[in-house]
Amino acid sequence: MFKRIRSYCLFGIKAVPVSVEVDASQGLPGFTLVGLPDNAVRESRERVVSAIRSIGKVVTGFRTTVNLSPADLRKEGSALDLPLAIGLLVSTGELSISCLDKYVFVGELSLDGLLKPVRGVLSIAMSLARDGGVLVIPRGNAQEASLVEGLRFICADSLKECVEHLEAGGESGVSVAEGMKHFVDAEQNEIPDFENVVGMEGVKRALEIAAAGAHNFLLVGSPGAGKTLCARCLPGILPEMTEQEILETTRIHSCARRAGDAGEFRPVVVRPFRTPHHSASMVSLVGGGSRLAPGEASLAHNGVLFLDELPEFNRGVLEALREPMEEGSISVSRASGTVVWPARFMMGAAMNPCPCGFAMDPKHVCTCLPEAKKRYRDKISGPLLDRIDIQVSVPPVDTRMFAGNPKGESSAAIRKRVCAARNIQRERFAGTSVKSNAEMSSKNAHKFAMMSDSVERFAIAAAEKMALSARGYYRLLKVARTIADLRKSEKVNIDDISEALRYRAYR
Repeated sequence: MFKRIRSYCLFGIKAVPVSVEVDASQGLPGFTLVGLPDNAVRESRERVVSAIRSIGKVVTGFRTTVNLSPADLRKEGSALDLPLAIGLLVSTGELSISCLDKYVFVGELSLDGLLKPVRGVLSIAMSLARDGGVLVIPRGNAQEASLVEGLRFICADSLKECVEHLEAGGESGVSVAEGMKHFVDAEQNEIPDFENVVGMEGVKRALEIAAAGAHNFLLVGSPGAGKTLCARCLPGILPEMTEQEILETTRIHSCARRAGDAGEFRPVVVRPFRTPHHSASMVSLVGGGSRLAPGEASLAHNGVLFLDELPEFNRGVLEALREPMEEGSISVSRASGTVVWPARFMMGAAMNPCPCGFAMDPKHVCTCLPEAKKRYRDKISGPLLDRIDIQVSVPPVDTRMFAGNPKGESSAAIRKRVCAARNIQRERFAGTSVKSNAEMSSKNAHKFAMMSDSVERFAIAAAEKMALSARGYYRLLKVARTIADLRKSEKVNIDDISEALRYRAYR
């Protein structure tokens, strides 16, 4: 008997419909699987047959042919275990399901029939919500499916429970608010607070501007000056994610899950803060590889990609970030096709001023030769540095300031100002794809700066004196526009330009 079961496979972060066509007929017993399966899919027969045997049913003794359509798309992973099991049960007469075409099956089976969660269920759920149908998934993926409003789905812990659900014709669902709300507070409590950062008011101000306009930033200072600590406090002052941003970011993280990841997958409700090690490879940072998985740049979508010890990264790896810093996406081409991943992130970085680290420290003597300093700084290319809007020197903090357990301004207070500035930008860019000042085009940067003639002449003269490129000039205007937004001004004035120039001074 021939049966067709609906399922999905991932190509990048895109969910592609796949039909599992099963034909079980009388004849010499055998099993043939075609349709460009990878090793994980090819080995699914052993898992599926054992899982079916565990619920007291037998599907052997038939001449079985399974085709995975479309045949020219490579099928990867273990998500096709469940649709294959249902197809074998239905085609051999062991299971009868009415309206089989409305169901879409995704899930991995263990030998004893337990259903294990798989990656990419959110992408599948979003596609199915448009196409229509009932999604059948492992219970470990229920949280992802619940994020998609209006989706009908069935979740089960085992193949036996799944079969019982199908025979009863039951469905279940969870609202969007119920699916993500209770994770926010727990995630926010894990972020360091700026009130525990003593002094460093200039650095805090720079990071406030960066957060308000989603600008890239670079912190340069001596070892132990507090660069990394300040950067780790940054997520605490960023505005909350919208529902659309939560879906976009969670979708990428869902597709990037690796086999053996412990615990139930949770939606990404706080802006990501990714900190790859300086030994990270090109593939791990921008994505790709044999599985075409998203990299750290895409996992930082709608959040922050922080590169500590920036000069220690491989130069080629850093140069690969130049395009996504401008375009907000990463395109990777392979023989099997081209995959595009979203990568709209704030890039943050920290570095020492020289190899020994003490060139800016008044308490220590720098032992580096001028040539060594130049080689160290030349590890960061000019084009990459030109794309970093805010470049700040981080001076060492006087240890006498730590007396009496002092407290600085809290992240909550700074966040209010940041959110007010972001609301101004949201109104400014309403009806467009632009979300922040950093994403403005050159034309809009000049248009929305609303500078008087004297302010514009000052900005041009300063840009010429500092030898800024055209890109650098317009990024100067974007930072000045953010500074004006923080003080709730419609126009950019000379003070705003002057402060923005201070953040372009490191070379």
